[in-house]
Amino acid sequence: MVKPKERYVTYEEFNDFKHHDFQEVKDDIKELRGEVKEIHGDMKVLTQRVDGIVTSLNWYKYVFVLVVLAPFIERLVSRFI
Repeated sequence: MVKPKERYVTYEEFNDFKHHDFQEVKDDIKELRGEVKEIHGDMKVLTQRVDGIVTSLNWYKYVFVLVVLAPFIERLVSRFI
């Protein structure tokens, strides 16, 4: 026959449980917070890099417009003048 579990624990048993098991959970949470902060920092760096890429692509877009479309506009204007 299976012996039923005791329903109550002593104060010392509860403190042992609280100090050991809860401390492990607290330590895990601290480690996770550190990892989340690290990931957040990495995301900031990636965001800045993507912003830099977009800015440089905008610059190339204007250069493309000037180099490629300027002769076309010149021909179009000279046709009507």
